Amino acid sequence: MDLKCRKQACKYNNHFTCMARNISITNKLACEVFENDPNKNIRDTSRCMFDEAPKYAPHRAKKHMRVTCAAKCLFNEQGVCVANGLTVNSINENPLCITYIRP
Repeated sequence: MDLKCRKQACKYNNHFTCMARNISITNKLACEVFENDPNKNIRDTSRCMFDEAPKYAPHRAKKHMRVTCAAKCLFNEQGVCVANGLTVNSINENPLCITYIRP
């Protein structure tokens, strides 16, 4: 699974790529593993991501990545996300899954 995230201040974010071992999405689409890292001096580019080309980490696909999910989503199969990839956006301060598709 390929995990992309726009919350650059998260300790698991490496140039828009999520490096967490496992992810958990709540029923309100929030990423539960988000952890703000006050030592990261990176501006959050959620609203201006395309003003200039951002630096991306190399593609990271992990066969055995476990993404648990409590949302009513097309990709939720018995509490596990089965999407090929997942993107977390930043709306306000909350990191939200934008891969969500209503069933």
